Amino acid sequence: MKLAPPTGHPMPSPAAFTLIEMMISASLMTMVLAGVIYCHVMGGRLMQFTQAKLGANDSARRAFGKLQDEIRGAQTILVGEGSATNFVAATNGTPLSGHALQINPNTNAAWWIRYYYQSDTSQLLRITSSNSAPQLIASYVTNAVLFSKEDYLGDVLTTDTGNSAIGVRLQFTQLSYPMTMIGTNNYFDYYQLQTRITKRALY
Repeated sequence: MKLAPPTGHPMPSPAAFTLIEMMISASLMTMVLAGVIYCHVMGGRLMQFTQAKLGANDSARRAFGKLQDEIRGAQTILVGEGSATNFVAATNGTPLSGHALQINPNTNAAWWIRYYYQSDTSQLLRITSSNSAPQLIASYVTNAVLFSKEDYLGDVLTTDTGNSAIGVRLQFTQLSYPMTMIGTNNYFDYYQLQTRITKRALY
């Protein structure tokens, strides 16, 4: 049985937080919110880092996939200087390297595939004898010498032996997908794609 308060005495007021309790509660809430925000920010950064890595791998596949298949199936391969309208092969006695690569899939010299670097747009492009519309292979390329004929040690040849490996090297200032800058305070200090490819059949 609940007794009524004596006559003339007010009802007791409900208990309230003291100032110290309010300060402790506010501090705990701030710490919890700070932890949640930190986890959210770190999760976002991890996602960006993962996307940059996946974008780098995608750039490698797009740049080297088709080129690799065409070099392996080639009849003859020439390295030198070129553009969409002309090609000059490097001659014996000089380093067999340059910013352009011309591939002949068979013995028909009129049928060719050409990869060339366009310096004003920093792009690696591809055209063929049957289609003069340039196809974009890679963007933001910075190095001028992209292709070379190399021996088994990786040294650039000065004489075409017919069984050389084709060295391909692309250096980038940024990646496209996702847009990732390369350099100070970014995901990569530098980014370079490099490979050596040989023909399936040596002559």
